[in-house]
Amino acid sequence: MRTLTDVQLEGKVCLTRVDLNCPLDENLNLLDITRIKAHAETIKFISDRKGKVVVIAHQGRPGSSDFSSLKLHAESLGKILGAKYTVVFIAKTHGPEVENRIRKMKLGEILVLENVRMVENETKEKPATEHAQDIYIQSLAKVGDIFVNDAFSAAHRSHASLVGFTPLMPSVAGLIMAKEVQSLQRVVENPEKPCVFILGGIKPEDSFKVAEHVLTNDIADYILTGGAVSQILLVATGKSLGTPSMDFLKKKNLLKFIDIAKSQMDRFGGKIKFQSDFAINDGGRRIVTLKDLPLNFPILDIGNKTIEEFKEIIKKSSTCVLNGPMGKFEDEGFDVGTVEVFKAMEESKGFSLAGGGHSVSVLDKYQINLSYVSTAGGAMIQFLMGKPLPAIMALNS
Repeated sequence: MRTLTDVQLEGKVCLTRVDLNCPLDENLNLLDITRIKAHAETIKFISDRKGKVVVIAHQGRPGSSDFSSLKLHAESLGKILGAKYTVVFIAKTHGPEVENRIRKMKLGEILVLENVRMVENETKEKPATEHAQDIYIQSLAKVGDIFVNDAFSAAHRSHASLVGFTPLMPSVAGLIMAKEVQSLQRVVENPEKPCVFILGGIKPEDSFKVAEHVLTNDIADYILTGGAVSQILLVATGKSLGTPSMDFLKKKNLLKFIDIAKSQMDRFGGKIKFQSDFAINDGGRRIVTLKDLPLNFPILDIGNKTIEEFKEIIKKSSTCVLNGPMGKFEDEGFDVGTVEVFKAMEESKGFSLAGGGHSVSVLDKYQINLSYVSTAGGAMIQFLMGKPLPAIMALNS
């Protein structure tokens, strides 16, 4: 995969696809600009080398509560980059006005186009060659010299702006895209051993698919689990968690994963670790053990014994990957397991990687530094599952 360092940028119009998708409040104001800060690195790199940066990005989907213009995103980008850089917003995605404005761009100038998901066919999943025939792609391709894809977090989509330019012009990965791919390759293609995957949260389907891939292919030596993943494994061993936790699993339609959990434990045995004690809210954080099951309280976090067991495994690891919290970390007193696991990753001497919005928020709140933190969610999960990502395949074609 070619990157920005492989092409001459001076004087070139760089159609630069980034992911500026931010959480918004009810007035459509930006609540978190982490992604804008991240992609500013690639935009600055091109501008510093006298390239003309045409920023293509999305915010939400048509009909969603967070679907909005990118005007505030452009203003935020300008503030992040500083007065040295010229950032201009145009409230159009393509067409003659945009084409003429691009032709007039000065060296190093940055032009942010309107939300690409306002384009009619943007989100249709089609091959690159079909998207390349779209009016939107044709319009920008007329005035573009290089396509730069920096939107790894959207790389699992075969959308027009992610793959459509690649058949028509030289195409390279941006700095964020390259870092994401290199970091994820490091943990799934030839990880230093021992290699530990920590899987939690309330979306166990992805976690079981990741576990299947990394255990079947001898990538991971251990899978440490928390949250709903761990609870499903417990049920699969015949444990009754108690009405509150069982009702939660039923409500979320998660009991369907019990057979998958049984199968993985039968095949991979001691490599899959689940909690041996729990934290519940009984007027405060209280620790209970397996012998206390079933419980009249919901399980909100892993317990102290499990925390110590997991920390011991993590600190001996050479590679450690985390996706998802260990419990309901949003509740006061029940972020202990998640935070302690993160701190153990920070203290380990190995390569540590985490991803997902929840993980990023915990890292920021507690100022925990890992080797690499992914800005992606779905794309990272698909990569960890061993699935090809359409946007990366398009860059490599």
